[in-house]
Amino acid sequence: MGWLTRSLSTSIGKKTIQAITGLMLILFLIVHFAGNYTIWGGETLFTAYVSTLESFGWFTHIIEILLALVFIIHIYLGLLLAWQNYKATSNRYSIWSKNKIYKSSKLIDFSARYTWQTGVLILIFLLVHLFTFWYQFKFNANGRELYEIVVDWFKNPIYAVFYVLLLITLAVHISHGFKSAFQTFGWNHPKYTPWVEKFSTFLAWLFGLGFSLIPMYFYFISLGGK
Repeated sequence: MGWLTRSLSTSIGKKTIQAITGLMLILFLIVHFAGNYTIWGGETLFTAYVSTLESFGWFTHIIEILLALVFIIHIYLGLLLAWQNYKATSNRYSIWSKNKIYKSSKLIDFSARYTWQTGVLILIFLLVHLFTFWYQFKFNANGRELYEIVVDWFKNPIYAVFYVLLLITLAVHISHGFKSAFQTFGWNHPKYTPWVEKFSTFLAWLFGLGFSLIPMYFYFISLGGK
């Protein structure tokens, strides 16, 4: 693990590992997105999908542990880099003009300006998501299938709105994170960089809108059933 220690001792090393774990999490989200969309096939199809994952047994648990480690590393490095960047630049780029302070951060896009803030909100969302779905299904299901648990939670308007707002936050975070990873690797090219930026926007819409359709659908369906 000497390479990891050496990497974590330098700024570029931290950013590289941050970029790699970020891309790994985006890959996970793509797979998770595809799996979640089996819910449109109804309870039978979604339950079959969940049962298939459960049938892998210990392999599924190993993947869950590795995924948790990737999340922890990505979150830790994100907060660490944000703090180091804040200390290095908080007093460097401020200028006084007509009794107002303008900072260079105004010159970069919204998603880049609030990367660590959106990251903290996503962490909160992740913890709530794990408790309401993963934990409830694994340890407190009381005979219910995951489909029933999901539908029951999305009938709650507070939870449904919270879920959608945090998914929008996830989209904002990814819109910057994906293209930032390519910049970290030094893969900048006048011909290809615009396409990377467009794909970043596509991923943001895919996850933000795509995932949000599920809680919105089940919430409005529940209204119709009243």
